[in-house]
Amino acid sequence: MVGKIMLGCACHYPQSELEEFKQLYAETGDSDLVHSKLQEKFEGFLRNVLKLDEKMIAEVKRRGWGVAGFKKGNTVIAAKIPKSDYLKQYLDEKDPEKRREIYCHCPRIRDAVKLGKSIPANYCYCGAGFYKNIWETILQKPVEIEVQKSVFLGDDECGFKITLPVD
Repeated sequence: MVGKIMLGCACHYPQSELEEFKQLYAETGDSDLVHSKLQEKFEGFLRNVLKLDEKMIAEVKRRGWGVAGFKKGNTVIAAKIPKSDYLKQYLDEKDPEKRREIYCHCPRIRDAVKLGKSIPANYCYCGAGFYKNIWETILQKPVEIEVQKSVFLGDDECGFKITLPVD
C-alpha cells in the first residue's frame, strides 16, 4: 500500500517530451526501438546540457542510469542517475556513505541519509513512479515496477525493474 501511494508522489518526465516516443510506439509497436531512441535522447542531454565528457557518459551508460536503463525482452532495469548537481562529485567520491548522502534527487532523502535517519525503502517508490509514468505514457498500457536497490538498504543507488506488457 505504501509503495502505491509513493508511486503517485513521483516527479514526472516532461509529458511533452514523451509525445515523440508515444507516437513512435503507436506507429511501430516496437518497444526496443523506443528504448533505443530514449537512450539517444538521454545521451544528448548528458552531452549538451550536463556537458559530460565521453568517459563520464560511458560510465553513466555502464551503470544503466537515466531514463532508458537496460532493456531485455519486456524488462527494463534502470537506476536513477545521481542528482545532476552532484553527479561529478558522486562519481569521484570513494566513501559509500558520502555517495549515498548526495545521490537522491529529493532533498528530504539526502538530508535523512546524511543525518542517519531510518526511512523505509518503500519511499523509493516515489522514484519508481518516474519510470512507471514514462513507460505507461509511451505504451498507453499499465506496467509493473519494483524497487530492486535503495540507498536506504545500503546500496549506492536506487534501481528499478520495469516489466512491460507482452503484446
